[in-house]
This record gives sequence, structure tokens and C-alpha cells, in this order.
Amino acid sequence: MKKFCVWILGFTAAVIAVFILYCGGPEKAAAQTEDFLEDMLRDENTPSYLTLYYRRKHLLFAVKPHAPHPIVFFGDSMTDRGDWDALFPDVPLVNLGIGGDTTDGLLNRIDQVTAMQPPKIFLMIGTNDLCFYHDIPTTLENYDKILSILHKELPDTTIYIESVLPFNETIFPEAGLRTNKNILKLNEGIKKLAEKYNDTYLDITPDFTDKNGSLPADLTVDGLHLNQKGYELWRDKISNYVKS
Repeated sequence: MKKFCVWILGFTAAVIAVFILYCGGPEKAAAQTEDFLEDMLRDENTPSYLTLYYRRKHLLFAVKPHAPHPIVFFGDSMTDRGDWDALFPDVPLVNLGIGGDTTDGLLNRIDQVTAMQPPKIFLMIGTNDLCFYHDIPTTLENYDKILSILHKELPDTTIYIESVLPFNETIFPEAGLRTNKNILKLNEGIKKLAEKYNDTYLDITPDFTDKNGSLPADLTVDGLHLNQKGYELWRDKISNYVKS
């Protein structure tokens, strides 16, 4: 049975890899297939920072050249999959998103952010915490720690806190504690943390929510992650804050 399950995972990953290879090239195919396999084999007790994809990206961030004091986009796969350089071609920025990441993972690598001394940080995190059974109070406690560290180490940095986006449960199944109702509850807590630290809270969720409270199908590639239209909408909602 175990061999059969591994075979199914391998076959599914291969199909996804071929599709991504066709759409985005070999590097994207390898990275996102690896991401998929890591998430499929990971359970709620496995911290995001122990996955191979996380460790590979963490190392890449450490050695990849970047502009001095860039704007930082910090988060999980929602950030990771965005081509922010193309979306904001005239803005020096760094994409520090890692697919599958959680608030624990951000805390584990927050020193990379503070070392860059960015003028602005755009932060979105939390959906995977719910997916891997991290309850809302625990997730918010970690979120509080993230903001506390950033404000202590980067007193002159402007932090923009972005609401967690919903998903389309008819395409992408609910997992763990990740439901759209819980995402709304998590966002309520995140908004209060933004107020606590006097940070700007960017509530972009309504623009990504249909009448059923789900992510519209025309904005997503798989029910959870955004397509190009979705990223362009995200860009439009935050553009004034990025460029100001």
C-alpha cells in the first residue's frame, strides 16, 4: 500500500511537472513540483523550515544579489509565485516568499529581512498555519512575535500588513483548519495586530471574494494560488503603497 501511495504521488507530481514545464520552463517546473511533493508528505508536526524547498529557497536568498535596501515581499507561496519584478519593473524589491511557509517559518528566517534594512515590507502569512492545524490564537501569537521583531530591528521601516486571501473550496479542498470562515477570523486578529503596532492594514480580501465567500475561479490556477489576472489585481490594490 505504501509503495502504491508513493507511486501515485510520483505520477501526480510528474503530470504537474509536465504542465508547469510547458507553461513556465524547467526551473519553475522543478521548484513547484518539489514544493508539491513536500506539502503532500508533510504533516502538522513538521515545521515549514524543515522542508527541502524551504531550505533551498532560504539558501538562495542568502546568496542571490539584490539592490541595497530593497522593498521586501515576505510570505508564503502567494508571495513566492508572484513575479513582482515584472509587476513593479521600476521598483527595487526582493521576493522573500517561500511556498508552504508558516508564521514559524517566517520567524526562523526573519534575520534575512532585517539584514536588508528595507524601507518597506509587504507581509502576508497565515493560510498554511491553518492548513497544518495551527489554531488561530497560536498563529496570531507568532504573528505578534514577527511584528515585534520587525519593529524592534527596523524602527524606520514601514510595514504593510496584507489580509490573508480566501480560496475556492470547490476546486481546492479544505485542509486542516483552513476554511474561509477561519481565514476571516484570522484576518480579524491580524487587523487588531496592525492597529497594535500602528501598521497599515491592507484589506484586499474583499476584492478576491465572490458572493459565496470564496476565491473567484477566474483569479486562480488551482483554487488556492493566483493566476496572472489575480496577481495583476493584487498589484493594482497595493501599487500606491509600493510606489509612494
